[in-house]
Amino acid sequence: MSIFFAQADSDVPTGDTLEVYVKGGDASTPDVRRAMERELGVLMQSAGFRVVWRDASDPPSAAGAEHLVMVELRGVCTAQFSSTASTPLSSPLPLASSSVADGKVLPFSWVDCTALNRFLAPVASNQLQAEQDDLFGRSMARLLAHEFYHILAQTDDHAPSGIAKARFTTADLLAEHLDFQAFALERLHPPAAVASSAGSDGTSAGGR
Repeated sequence: MSIFFAQADSDVPTGDTLEVYVKGGDASTPDVRRAMERELGVLMQSAGFRVVWRDASDPPSAAGAEHLVMVELRGVCTAQFSSTASTPLSSPLPLASSSVADGKVLPFSWVDCTALNRFLAPVASNQLQAEQDDLFGRSMARLLAHEFYHILAQTDDHAPSGIAKARFTTADLLAEHLDFQAFALERLHPPAAVASSAGSDGTSAGGR
C-alpha cells in the first residue's frame, strides 16, 4: 500500500523479533541511516517488536525471526533539500508502499527518497545539514513504520491519528514525536493474542 505526502501500552507484549533486510542502503549517508534506525527502533519497540537490521545480501539468521521484511531504499536517500526546494511535489505521489497480492500485504516495502526530498524541502531547507539529515532519516522511519503496520497486522485499515493514519503531512514527518495509537496497537496485538501471552497500504504525502 502507499504513503503519500499529504505509546506503548503496558499490556502490549514485547520481544517479537522483526528482521529488516535493506537494499539500497549505500545510497544513504551514515547520519541519515542512524537517524532512520534509531527512530524506527523506538517506534517498533513501542508496538512490541525488536528490530534487527540486515543487509539485503545477508543470509537469513540461523535461528529465524518471528517476522521478516525486505526494504528497498530508492533514489539517493540523503537530505538534498536545497536542490529540491524549487521543485516541490505538485501532486500526491507515493512516498512509500508495500506489495499486495491476492488481498495479502507482502513483506516487501520501499521508500522513494527522491519524492521524500521534494516533499520535505519547502519546509525544511532552511535547517543546517546535520538537522536535515536527522529529519530525513526520521521521516523515512515513520514511512516504514506505517508500512510495517500493514504488513504485521495484515490490514488495510487506518487509524484516526498517529503512525497508522491514512495520510501524512510534512508536519507529521517533521514533528518531534509521532506514535502508534491504540487503534493500531490493537490490530498489531489483538486482545486474544495479548491474553494468551499474560491488518498494506501506501504512505503518501497526504494516503495509503
